[in-house]
Amino acid sequence: MKNMFSQGLRLSILGLALVAGAALAQQASTPQADGNGSPSRLPGAEAPPAIPGYDPTTEPRDFSGVWRSLPQAGVNPFELASDLELNARGAAAARQRVDRLLASKSTSIAVPHVMCRPAGIVDVLTPIAPIYILQNPREMVFIVADEMRSVIHVYLEKEHPKDLTASYEGDSIAHWEGNTLVVDTVGYNGHGELGIMGPGRHPMEGAVYSKRMHLVRRITKSPDGRTLVIQATFYDPDTMAHPASVTKRWAWVNGQQPLEYDCEENPREDNFAGILFEDDYLVPVCIQYEGKGSEPSEVICDAKRKQRN
Repeated sequence: MKNMFSQGLRLSILGLALVAGAALAQQASTPQADGNGSPSRLPGAEAPPAIPGYDPTTEPRDFSGVWRSLPQAGVNPFELASDLELNARGAAAARQRVDRLLASKSTSIAVPHVMCRPAGIVDVLTPIAPIYILQNPREMVFIVADEMRSVIHVYLEKEHPKDLTASYEGDSIAHWEGNTLVVDTVGYNGHGELGIMGPGRHPMEGAVYSKRMHLVRRITKSPDGRTLVIQATFYDPDTMAHPASVTKRWAWVNGQQPLEYDCEENPREDNFAGILFEDDYLVPVCIQYEGKGSEPSEVICDAKRKQRN
């Protein structure tokens, strides 16, 4: 039963999140608290119960704990940056993707986030689930576990590896400037999105970024230990007209516990009936075929699946 609904549920969550985004954009940039200072998931929702005696540390270089991205008044939470602008090549590529989507009469194009893969700078700048930060003197680990299951390692090193292997989340190194952590990320694999695919869903619809994407974040903790202020600048010369900048705020969360979320393979065949697969690497390896009548369902993978189709 879990296989039957997981991918369809994921698409539904994304759709609901888009609708909620418009409401969140109208909220003030302060958390809706329920006695613990933690922001709620959506307007009107209850914040997690507080853990007595558990308070954030005011140590400026200690980011460990659980955080949640705060909504900002008048800002779409799914917008990477208001000054994001495509160059001619990036705009043409985006338009072509949208045209292919419309011609196929599909509802959306398969993207890494929906197909259980890390979402790159989207994970970093617009997380919709809690962010768990672990750290030691050598590295910090940013974990988004509830929905995207993204793990981003930030190493306190001076240089990126010379034999860097490209990846969805890129390679991140950092250094301290006073009590501000400066994180530099390069080495993306070129499979990232700048918008959400689906007719009319996002102003950057169809836009992608290349392997040359470069992200810099400056992260500062507030004196009371309850807020992380993240000033980010990112630029991809292959797709963007100029660098874009945005400031995000994450609120410390008391009492938030991670939810188990398994973004699994083996989706039911009709889960993706309306999705256009432009990239082979996003096509599910295995698909669950529902039996007719009393016939059992079966999961068929790769070569056998192709023979069946």
